[in-house]
Amino acid sequence: MNPKLKKLLPILGPGWVVMMADLDGPSVITAVESGIQFQGKLILLLLILTVPLYLIQSTASRIGAVTQKSLGKIISEKFGHGYTVFTVFSTGIIDFAAYVGEFTGASIASLILGIPVILTILLILLFHTLIIFSGRYIQIEGKLVLISFILFIFPVLDLFIHPAPVRPEDLIPYSPSLSFLMLVAANIGAVIMPWMLFYHQSADVDRGINISNLDRENKGTILGALISELLMISIVIFSWRVSQYGYPGTEDGLSLLEKVFINAVGVWFVYLFAVALLIASFLALMVISMSMSYAMSDALKIKGSFNTSIKENLAFYAIYFVEIIPAAFIVLYYKFLIQLALTIMVINSIVLAFPLYVIIKISSDPSIMGNYAISNKKKYALILTGVIIISIGIISILSLI
Repeated sequence: MNPKLKKLLPILGPGWVVMMADLDGPSVITAVESGIQFQGKLILLLLILTVPLYLIQSTASRIGAVTQKSLGKIISEKFGHGYTVFTVFSTGIIDFAAYVGEFTGASIASLILGIPVILTILLILLFHTLIIFSGRYIQIEGKLVLISFILFIFPVLDLFIHPAPVRPEDLIPYSPSLSFLMLVAANIGAVIMPWMLFYHQSADVDRGINISNLDRENKGTILGALISELLMISIVIFSWRVSQYGYPGTEDGLSLLEKVFINAVGVWFVYLFAVALLIASFLALMVISMSMSYAMSDALKIKGSFNTSIKENLAFYAIYFVEIIPAAFIVLYYKFLIQLALTIMVINSIVLAFPLYVIIKISSDPSIMGNYAISNKKKYALILTGVIIISIGIISILSLI
């Protein structure tokens, strides 16, 4: 094995997985719409979002490493079990919407590839189950890391299309339109999602990460944050270049993917894009499902760990196996797929409020974190981040009413 790769692999843990899953189906669709409608105007925003993305996720990871407990258990101990139930229930609503969003991304990819949507959904459900049978958490995580490398198809596609002429105004992060504001909120919602907090903390515990190896995990988190945002930017650039071939503004985004993309780069490159979109949706479905299983186990007061066998922890695994099925059937009957994915991303930027509040409250509490409580500077940075994100989401939704 290449020595550099061998040195890199140990840091590709929960932080890397959750960041790669952050580039999910709706995020890809959001990036496509951003590039087509506003060229490079949202690229600077995506770069800036690397900072709050890392800040929030590393804080969740820190709590898990210090306490060796899941987020729900700590909430129960600190605030009472009712707060855990409320947090999990509110997060569960957006997680269900996220499932719908991922099946939406997979359905769009399926339509581009000419595969019946029902077949794609059934295959996703099958592999979603089989991966969990592959072993304990560390074996499952290893497979998710390998799957994540397929997402590097996105920047490769940039090499096969002529560059767009870049003007300074193309990169100015502003446009006086409601659709621009909505895409700002959608891109924020695409970057920081509530389920990421539950997964990262509980997966750290399952992985056995503690304060002694937290630095290594943080390296994986910051690397994943940077790479996921660069992958988003590569999709924006690809879509921006493709938009030169004509944007059918009266048609939906799926028609554009099927027609304009093919004219720009040819059908085989569009198929590659669709495969990457399908993998992005599947990876996110896996991680969201694991996240919700962790969260629900805390609400139901059952053992929540992928280091236990299915036989000894049937209720926990039943949550994982069953919870995504209703969302799969909703997508089969819903037609406006692109708009659905964008709406879910905007909602994400608002419902982040309560989980983020809990993360800030716990991570800054010396009675829980001891000497590893975050500083006031980091605490206020997290608060400011939350206020900005949630405000943009609310303004965006109000502007559309």
